[in-house]
Amino acid sequence: MKDILLTADGDLNVNEWGDIILTDSVRQAVRVRLLWFFSEWRFAPEYGVPYFEEILIKKPNLEGIKQIVRKEAMSVNEVTDVKNITLSFDKPSRQAGIFFDLVVGDETYREEVLIDAGLRNNT
Repeated sequence: MKDILLTADGDLNVNEWGDIILTDSVRQAVRVRLLWFFSEWRFAPEYGVPYFEEILIKKPNLEGIKQIVRKEAMSVNEVTDVKNITLSFDKPSRQAGIFFDLVVGDETYREEVLIDAGLRNNT
């Protein structure tokens, strides 16, 4: 699936002529899925990760969160497995870290997705 290539911090990656660059990156597709908050996109509010509803709450179910992460990552074509999911939370700053091994065919990638709910407006 073609997508617009993003930089490490999520901005559009453009070449020296100002053109956008396309990619087939499975790793980027997984990252985008995991950064998408539930109900964030008004045209498909049923999509996204339930961060405010199930993850960034007072007593989160860690095994349930790992299942959510695995389900979201596995929904991307070409992902064959998600292993070694670990989570970190910084409650005062409302930040979470998701760390996992992403298996795509014969390749395994160590991935990290940082969620900063303090920058989001839960409306």
